[in-house]
Amino acid sequence: MSTFAIGDVQGCYKEFRKLLSVINFDTKKDTLWLTGDLVNKGPQSLDVIKYVMDLDDKAITVLGNHDFYLIASYFKAYPWPHDTNPFDDILSHRDSSEIIGWLRRQKIMHLDNELKYILVHAGIYPEWDTKEILSLSSKIEFLLKGDHCKKFIESLWTNDPRNWNNNLDEKEKIIFAVNVFTRMRYLKKDLSMDFQEKSNPSNVKSSNLIPWYEFKSNAYKEYKTIIGHWSTLGFLETENLISIDTGCVWGNKMTAIKIEKNKNIKRYEIKC
Repeated sequence: MSTFAIGDVQGCYKEFRKLLSVINFDTKKDTLWLTGDLVNKGPQSLDVIKYVMDLDDKAITVLGNHDFYLIASYFKAYPWPHDTNPFDDILSHRDSSEIIGWLRRQKIMHLDNELKYILVHAGIYPEWDTKEILSLSSKIEFLLKGDHCKKFIESLWTNDPRNWNNNLDEKEKIIFAVNVFTRMRYLKKDLSMDFQEKSNPSNVKSSNLIPWYEFKSNAYKEYKTIIGHWSTLGFLETENLISIDTGCVWGNKMTAIKIEKNKNIKRYEIKC
């Protein structure tokens, strides 16, 4: 029995299946962790999501910002800014309701106490302890599964609030948490989120923009965090982080890692 994690697939089905072959993924014995963004820019989002659905409990998927866009498109809860919608093949499929229902039941964050890893699409806010992380992710998952999902999704299309404060009301805390879990890259020195900068830290000239994982946090000490989302960051392993979105959809690579308790990860890559 092995546990593997794969970075953002983004509809790159052929490359996804090729990487699963490279790691000799056994659907009967192994477990697959996915960093979110199963869908969008690649050519076969429908095939990706149907395949992962068929894996059932052998796959653990956390939701990324593009997965939220798909849910929003289904509910018509987001004014899509482009002429064509990359989700049309999913939304017009006879099983679209089943697919969206499955997506709404996926996690926003997965914490494994045995392996001591957190799986999340974008990141974990430095001021949160483990209790706060679990509480916020649970509330988001409850709202996604609930009868008022459309209303919840409609509330998310804002960058505010940008900073965490215990005096925020419940709605503001949830919006902030969704943005942390699915969109965060850089924080300013006052720990407010910046949504503009997406490039690699080596190309950032502002001293006021700091990658979120460079801040200290008790949660980071206890768990190592696996993320996708940040393709310009590419593969990066630090003491508290493993970044594995290596930009397959942009013609770069797709990355998998094998996770074992108290052992160094094993890394696999294919060119896209």
